[in-house]
Amino acid sequence: MHEFELIRSIFQSSMMANTQGRNDILLGIGDDCAQVKVPDGQTLVFSMDTMVEGRHFPFDADPLDIGYRAVATCVSDLAAMGAKPAFFTLALTMPDSDPQWLAAFAEGMAELAEPIGLLLVGGDTTKGPLTITLQVHGYVEQDHTPRRSQAQVGDDIYVTGTLGDAAAAVPIVTGELQVSAERFDYFYDRFWRPSPRLIAGMALKRVAHSMLDISDGLAQDLQHITKASNVGATLQLSALPVSEELLSWKPDCAQTLALTGGDDYELCFTAPKSAREEIQLITQTLHLACARVGEITASGFDVEGYQGELSGWQHF
Repeated sequence: MHEFELIRSIFQSSMMANTQGRNDILLGIGDDCAQVKVPDGQTLVFSMDTMVEGRHFPFDADPLDIGYRAVATCVSDLAAMGAKPAFFTLALTMPDSDPQWLAAFAEGMAELAEPIGLLLVGGDTTKGPLTITLQVHGYVEQDHTPRRSQAQVGDDIYVTGTLGDAAAAVPIVTGELQVSAERFDYFYDRFWRPSPRLIAGMALKRVAHSMLDISDGLAQDLQHITKASNVGATLQLSALPVSEELLSWKPDCAQTLALTGGDDYELCFTAPKSAREEIQLITQTLHLACARVGEITASGFDVEGYQGELSGWQHF
C-alpha cells in the first residue's frame, strides 16, 4: 500500500481527523501543513515523545496497546502544564505498510484521543524500524502555567495516584516473568494504559507553583524541578503512595519502585502550605488520590529512610 493511500484509508477516515465543530482547526489532514487558530486568551503549548520498538515496548506488542500508550504518555505532558488537549501530529516509521496492524494502532490511539478532544491533524510515514513519534498540542492561559522553575522553599511536594506499578510490570509485559492471571491483568494495564491527569492538571495549575509528570521515576524527575528552581528537596520514603497490589506482591521493594521506577505518568507538583485545604478539596472532588510526600528546601536532595542510589530511567 502506497503512503498516501495508507494515510487516507487508515487515518483520514478515522474520527480523529473529524474537525466538525472545531473552530480552532482551520485545516487538518490532507494538505502540506495543518492550520490552526489559537483561541483568544490562550497560549499554545506542545510536547513531543518518541517510542522505539525493542526499547520502549516489546517486539511482539499489541498495536492496540501501543497506540493507546503512545497518546497517553505524550498527553501526560499537557496535564503537567495544566493544558487542555487540542490536536496532535504523528510521525510513523514502520518496516511494512500492514493495514491490519495500522487499523489496530489507530483504534488504540482513538480510544484515548477521542474522549479528550484530541484530533490528528497531520504527520508523516516512512519505511524503517518501528518508531512512533507524537507531537501533542494544547491550550492554556499564559498566567496559569506551572513551570519547573517556580518551586519555592517551603513548598509541599505532592504526587497523585500511586507509584511503582508500571516499573514492576516491565518483566510481565516483556514475558520474562509469569504471574497469576489476576496479577497479570492489573499490572499489564498499569503499564499499557496509564491515566494522564488532565483534569487534575487543569484544576491544580491555579495553586501549584511547579508541576511535571512522572515518567522517569520520582527521584529523577523531581530533580528537574529542584535544578530549574535552584532549590533542594526532602522526601519521606514512607509517605510515597503505593498500591495494595504492589505491596502484596513486592512488599520489600514497593517503595523503592515508587521512588526510582518510571512510566507511572502521575503528576508531581509543589505548592505553598497555605494551599493544603484547596488541594484536598480539588483532589477529593476528582476522587483522585493525592499524597504529600516531602518539602522543598534551600539546597540538597534527601530521601529520609532510603539508602540506595537515586537513579531513574536512563535514555542512553
